[in-house]
Amino acid sequence: MSDLLAIVRNLNRLAAVQRSGLLDTPAEEPFDRYTRLATRIFKTPVALVSIVDADRQFFKSAVGLSEPWQSRRETPLSHSFCKHAVAAQEPLIIADARRDPIYRDNPAVRDLKIIAYAGVPLTVSGHALGAFCVIDSEPHPWSYDEVRVLRDLADCVIHEIDLRTQLREALKRSRDSENITH
Repeated sequence: MSDLLAIVRNLNRLAAVQRSGLLDTPAEEPFDRYTRLATRIFKTPVALVSIVDADRQFFKSAVGLSEPWQSRRETPLSHSFCKHAVAAQEPLIIADARRDPIYRDNPAVRDLKIIAYAGVPLTVSGHALGAFCVIDSEPHPWSYDEVRVLRDLADCVIHEIDLRTQLREALKRSRDSENITH
């Protein structure tokens, strides 16, 4: 676990999370559109765009979470499956967390009724910021095709994050150059 936390808390990764400008921001339709689409495609009750910070995961988009989690839009890192996808920088696919020795004791199994999980890291500029995931409250043997579709949706979310970052940086450069000429 300490190796996992060392990766999650890596200062360069956390700086990339901050640069994304996504933490503690309101829900936005472009991200919500992808999570709604994912719940329909995979027939799961929950889909998330999670951003993994040093001690919590923040949900930029959350469809289908029970309260109080839906309103809070975050959980402590102790409840995060996404942190494992972030640390490995690989998709994390779990058909039944209750039967998995690594994940069965995660508090989210009890508190959020996470039984099945499929998540793809959201990697921007070499750093996994979080994960795009779908969650089922029943066992779900994820197919190869489902994982491919999930990767495609995650790529769309990554593209959205990239575009926003580029726009924010371009606006900053424009403001900086205006300040220099004045």
